[in-house]
Amino acid sequence: MNDVDKGHCQAAVSKQHLKEAADWYAALADEALASDIKQQWQSWISASSAHGEAWARIESVAKRFDQLRNDDTGSRAPASETLHSLQERRVTRRRTLKTMLVLVGIGSGAWLTLPESPYLQIADYASAKGEIKELALSDGSKAWLNTSSHMDVHYTTEQRLIHLLSGDIFIDTAADSNRPLIVETSHGRLRALGTRFSVAKERGHSVLAVFEGRVEIDIGQGLSRIIETGEQIAFSKGKWGVLRGADPARQAWVNHVLLANDIPLVDLISQLERYRFGYIYVESEVAQMRVMGSFPLDEPDVALEMLAASLDISIDKPTPWWVHIRSKNK
Repeated sequence: MNDVDKGHCQAAVSKQHLKEAADWYAALADEALASDIKQQWQSWISASSAHGEAWARIESVAKRFDQLRNDDTGSRAPASETLHSLQERRVTRRRTLKTMLVLVGIGSGAWLTLPESPYLQIADYASAKGEIKELALSDGSKAWLNTSSHMDVHYTTEQRLIHLLSGDIFIDTAADSNRPLIVETSHGRLRALGTRFSVAKERGHSVLAVFEGRVEIDIGQGLSRIIETGEQIAFSKGKWGVLRGADPARQAWVNHVLLANDIPLVDLISQLERYRFGYIYVESEVAQMRVMGSFPLDEPDVALEMLAASLDISIDKPTPWWVHIRSKNK
């Protein structure tokens, strides 16, 4: 059994792990970036045994490619030297990644449509990466699923229940005096009081923003409160965040717009990256540049071009999955 066949037997290594490993491989092959991101790469590998297995598999495939491509003597360089040889021979990362994907068994087209969440196959409603999906619910309510979002809907004669499994939703609630509309996340239970509101499930907490009407939140431990129109709050089990004004960006995505109101470039890119496959690396010297404007979520590459035209930055795309943002003067 060869190395690639062995890799297929390692159930812990998903296609997503392989994609991440290949993205790291491409980044480390860039001499200008390798030293800056090596510690992040090591942290990624250490975070999970599946990450280490995925990296070994990608490196093994890259080694095979290196031998096939440029080993006239039949000698076999150690896997640890693969990156060095790749840099010395100046092979484009686009060609390397494409070949690696074929050898690993993931076609480039399939790469771009890989499911990213365990909820994708079991949720009642799901949106793909980069997709914003509008839904008409049976009670007349409207719901929008943001990119890579998943929810279940369970309506009975007593209540209308929406369970947000991951991502973001925006709800325009239809009136029903006999059945309250409830939205649940793992962090709390929200009761709509004739409203238009968004709920986002983020790392370690959820965020509610109310744009019309009111929403009552119960976060357990006897803690509940009502959030009014124009207010926003983060919450987790038994803990409130700071009450703020509702961020217009949490409604703008419904119209396929990424709204930036004087935010750091790195924060905007973090949002834009949710709609685009691959990794966008922002150099530290431009990360805190302030950005204002509206950007198309349906065309993230156009949004990148708009940023390049309005800021003193250069945007390089050595592969379809790797974008490098740096200062024009560097």
